[in-house]
Amino acid sequence: MITGRRRVVHLSTVHNRHDNRVFNKEARALVGAGYDFHLVITADADGVDDGIPVVALHRTDGPRLRRIVAGQVEAWSVLRRLGPDLLQIHDPELIPMAVAWGGTHPCKVVYDAHEDLVGQIDTKPYLNRVTRPVARFAARCLVGLADRGADGIVAATETVADGFGNPCIAVVHNYPWLTNFTVDPDPVPGRLVYAGDLTQERKLSFMIDVVRRLRETVPTVHLVLAGRALKGCGPVVEAAVAEGLVDYRGLVGPTEVPGVLASAQVGLVFLEPLPNYLRSLPTKLFEYMAAGVPFCASDFPAWRQMFSGYGAGEFADSESVSATVETLARMLEDPDGCARMGRAGRRAIDGGLTFEAQAEELLGLTASLIGPA
Repeated sequence: MITGRRRVVHLSTVHNRHDNRVFNKEARALVGAGYDFHLVITADADGVDDGIPVVALHRTDGPRLRRIVAGQVEAWSVLRRLGPDLLQIHDPELIPMAVAWGGTHPCKVVYDAHEDLVGQIDTKPYLNRVTRPVARFAARCLVGLADRGADGIVAATETVADGFGNPCIAVVHNYPWLTNFTVDPDPVPGRLVYAGDLTQERKLSFMIDVVRRLRETVPTVHLVLAGRALKGCGPVVEAAVAEGLVDYRGLVGPTEVPGVLASAQVGLVFLEPLPNYLRSLPTKLFEYMAAGVPFCASDFPAWRQMFSGYGAGEFADSESVSATVETLARMLEDPDGCARMGRAGRRAIDGGLTFEAQAEELLGLTASLIGPA
């Protein structure tokens, strides 16, 4: 259907349909701005999902290479049907296809760099001393192709942006949509919450060990986990649930996460001290702050520099169960202090750390390439 509006397509063959950045933030911003927007992503059927027009890609079983090839063949066919004015991709493996599409069609191409792709290689436990350098070389090639071949880059952080020389680049931080965070804090005593993918790089077993030790001094302590259990972590979660340490909520939609966070006395963000994590911008800390919940996070120098001025949480040595237990015990035994930190975090968010402000960067880049909606 011809609408007369500029058509924007965001494409992912890897991300979850309700991915917070892709679906809940960027797609919503572009629809709200009036663009003829379509999200092309793996789904059961075409339709409008919570106001977002979705074009479904089929799920493909089998080896990873087969899934990649099949997904891109189908995506190319969908793009031919939609005829976008701008194509924004969210997966590194789509870079060659997207550059080829832009070179053969009157369409601007934007690569959305969610993370430092090269640095991310060090977080992959399945790579070894032989395959890791190969993967790092391939990642550099993909980043270089996007840098030279895309019309624009959207980067999630300044650190990610620094890896590109493209003259048309916008930094769009993953700050919270403030309109999602309308539930007042109602902390359950002793409740710790972590919302996000569950992996050992994100300290799943460590968090469970901390809760087990905390029970010795804070009998009410328990951990609510909301997210996908990845990389064989399902049995770890199941064992912790059986032990009575964990309340597992499964994958929770982005607009439902604020309600889960509001029930926490403390929100957790612990990561392995890998290069890509040490300089990351932890979205979850901003979400805890938006929910009015204090955080306890890994004591990385960059995080302490970014967040300590807000007075919104505490930092702990997340390489030490004992040190983290000590920090959390002090927080849990001081509910008034937790409430003060929660209020301080929300004030900081209200001061401008919102996706409402970041959406202007995304819309500005889009308009500079294809014009206003």
